[in-house]
Amino acid sequence: MTSRYCVTVGALLVMGLVFTVPAFAAPEDALMPLEKYTTAKAKSLATAHRRELLKFSEEIYNCLPWLSVAPGRIGFPKAKDSTTDDRYLSTWVIIDQREDPAFAALPQERRVSAMFSRYGVDMLRRMAALTDVLNDSGVSGLSVVLSWLKPGTSQPGQQPVNETFALFVDKGTIVDFLAKRVPPKEFTSRAKFYLFDGMDQVAGRVPLEVWEDSFNSTFKVANYEPPKGAQCQ
Repeated sequence: MTSRYCVTVGALLVMGLVFTVPAFAAPEDALMPLEKYTTAKAKSLATAHRRELLKFSEEIYNCLPWLSVAPGRIGFPKAKDSTTDDRYLSTWVIIDQREDPAFAALPQERRVSAMFSRYGVDMLRRMAALTDVLNDSGVSGLSVVLSWLKPGTSQPGQQPVNETFALFVDKGTIVDFLAKRVPPKEFTSRAKFYLFDGMDQVAGRVPLEVWEDSFNSTFKVANYEPPKGAQCQ
């Protein structure tokens, strides 16, 4: 993968929809193109909030250089298998990290919990701060999709495989969770989420734990300074 930085994580502190991981998207390229939306409601949301989403994309690009947004993956999709036109503000990020023995030794559900606790919760918090979007009656909730390299699949001669975790949650639940009015266990019981191991969806509902992890909001890359004028939270 063409990347700016690579973060190695270890032990329990780190803690798909699989696809060949693309090069990171420039801020504007990270937004879902208008022609990809299939309903008037979705197109209206994308048009009304384009400026906010572009600013959000720029924040990730400039301030979180260890993450990449998949091209066209900031937008307003529906939840998987949804039969309604409920739309969620969603961001799909690719977590670039090297093979790490401690992380590889964790069972899959623990890897998912670690990645969501570290990156997913922080990304939901950043999206929830987009108040104009969150307060739009056409937005049902928030979604975060996380992809990372499945341990043991990057050996020479192998096709790299991703583990991908996608979570959708309604607005009321995420607001109360971030304000600590809803405990993690109740939050996970209310959310819809799916895990993909390569091309295959993992059967059943993976056990998901959520704990405090400030890495994504406090980590600094040595010798890296955001571009002048960048607003980093």
